[in-house]
Amino acid sequence: MEEVEATTRKLIFEDDYSSLFKWPEYLVFASVLVASMGIGIFYGFFSKKNKTNEEYLMGGRKMGVFPVSLSLICSFISAITLLGNPVEVYFYGLIYLYFSISFIPMTLIISYCYLPVFFKLQLTSAYEYFEMRFDKKARQIVSASAIIHLMIYMPLTVWGPSLALDQVAGLNRYMTSAVIFLVCIAYSSIGGLKAVLWSDALQAIIMFGTMITVIVVGVNKVGGIDVVWERAAATGRTDVLFFDPDLRSRHTFWTGTIAAYFSWIPLFAGTQAQIQRYLSVPTMRQARQCLFWNMLGLFAVIFLCSLTGLLIFAKYYNCDPVLLDSGVISSSDQLLPLFVMDVLGNYPGLPGLLVAGLTCGSLSSVSSALNALPAIIVEDYVKPFKPGLSDLKLGYISKLISAVGGLLSFSLIFVIAAVGNILPFASLLHGTFVGPIVGMFSLGMFFPWSNSLGSLLGIIPTLSITLFLGLGSIMAGNAGNLPNQKLPLRTDGCYLNETTIFSSNLNSPFSIRDNDAWKDKEYSTLNTIFSISYLWQPLITIVGSVVFGLFFSIIVNMYRKSPPVKSRYLSPLILKMWLKILGRTRLESWIEFEDEDENANKTKKDSYGMGTIPSGKLSVKSEVHAFDNPEFVMDEIIDKEKYKNEDGKVS
Repeated sequence: MEEVEATTRKLIFEDDYSSLFKWPEYLVFASVLVASMGIGIFYGFFSKKNKTNEEYLMGGRKMGVFPVSLSLICSFISAITLLGNPVEVYFYGLIYLYFSISFIPMTLIISYCYLPVFFKLQLTSAYEYFEMRFDKKARQIVSASAIIHLMIYMPLTVWGPSLALDQVAGLNRYMTSAVIFLVCIAYSSIGGLKAVLWSDALQAIIMFGTMITVIVVGVNKVGGIDVVWERAAATGRTDVLFFDPDLRSRHTFWTGTIAAYFSWIPLFAGTQAQIQRYLSVPTMRQARQCLFWNMLGLFAVIFLCSLTGLLIFAKYYNCDPVLLDSGVISSSDQLLPLFVMDVLGNYPGLPGLLVAGLTCGSLSSVSSALNALPAIIVEDYVKPFKPGLSDLKLGYISKLISAVGGLLSFSLIFVIAAVGNILPFASLLHGTFVGPIVGMFSLGMFFPWSNSLGSLLGIIPTLSITLFLGLGSIMAGNAGNLPNQKLPLRTDGCYLNETTIFSSNLNSPFSIRDNDAWKDKEYSTLNTIFSISYLWQPLITIVGSVVFGLFFSIIVNMYRKSPPVKSRYLSPLILKMWLKILGRTRLESWIEFEDEDENANKTKKDSYGMGTIPSGKLSVKSEVHAFDNPEFVMDEIIDKEKYKNEDGKVS
């Protein structure tokens, strides 16, 4: 290779992208914040039906499918999702698409195994279930861990994107974090769940619009979809037929279908924010519809993020900014902001649209947490200690908790900044709280012989294993002892006016199955264990909680048999399975079968097979409830005598 003078070595990147961020970008950014605030102000000051605690936390349980569905999708599309998912495809290829398959069993299992129990009990705090099923101690321990999880979760979802925007667009990281938190605190504490849901709906539309705009304009600037696909295929990034059973392989068919299920189920079956949304609609059929639309939305998110990842790679196929030691970016989560500023920066408003999309991701995550936080604290701590408070006063307390909780969580931003690279450890800590909660829900709903002490004891060895694997993986990664499974990356095209001996040979495509050189290296036993794909860790946590919980429950039952569990606390589908396997006689020592179960079984042919409906005492609205959920028939009956007016007619 001919030597090139140092004076001619000029990077293909601009020296300062922050100069491209002008008044149109700030206008787009400000518009999103103003719109979100406007929704909160409307529901906080102008909506008459948002005064009580029930209305504030649950939307009066009369929300529609549209805002709840978009809110569920929006809570999944955090700013970390927008920044992180394209990076996975950029480094490891389209095999990431397998993740979407796991949304199908997740949606079905939540809809038919978990949701019927939540809906039958009509909880406000999801963790009330643990006192009903187990005891007060279990409820307090789980709800306390959920509060810690939320307090850690909020600054994490804000700080990462703020760092990325600071590095690439020049937006001050502290200012961005402060603005997001203050706006969230304002509209969440003022407007309650209604404001959060409708703000989420708006923000979901903006985020989808952002992704689609970046893809459409970006594909055109790169040279067309054919160029994107050709460059990706040449490095194995379009190869998805990969069935490697090695647990260390980061992305395979197995991690995308099995392990990914256990990654998503904690978010949708174990968090207060999501369960609160399911119960904010009037009927279980509507809740299932929300989950169905949520599933379709998640498919779209994974597809758009994957396409974005290929697009970024097609742009930087011969100059990886992450490998380049030039200070252009400092971490991989800055790839998307860099791409937008580099390729689309000359289009007025587009960089601002990206910032708006990332801001919406952070707003939705933080506002969901700020609405879930008072639901947990009020229901699990305030009400038990102050049972005489009116619903109106509880509503004011919920607003105060939301505001104070947001400010306290924001203060953790400065702790993260002072300590430094705490994000990997904080992310691990964030993940360790939710898995055991799903395990506890599963133990309570699926296994009638599980008990409080056994379930809680089961968490101890589970968390020990999870922390051992998680912390070990982080430390081994920082020391460079984990296998590098990234698909081929190059830096030979990073400089202008320079000729290199490298060329992109698109006629000899690289297959993902060729990316196995890391398996030929020798690793210590510990490093081999720590190399297990991060996607298997949630499975270990959830399955471990269930297995150890059952083990300790059996031991506890040998010395002190637990009282029978009321059948309403068990998943109807799983209960039906146990009845077929063990028979009712054997189960009666573990389950207290209630009258409603017997009546429902005897009257399957009545009222569309949904149970007995008393004649002359059912409204049209009640028929809808009965068709969806027989457990609500009695709750929805309108007593005509009670509602008669002076003329003797039913009002």
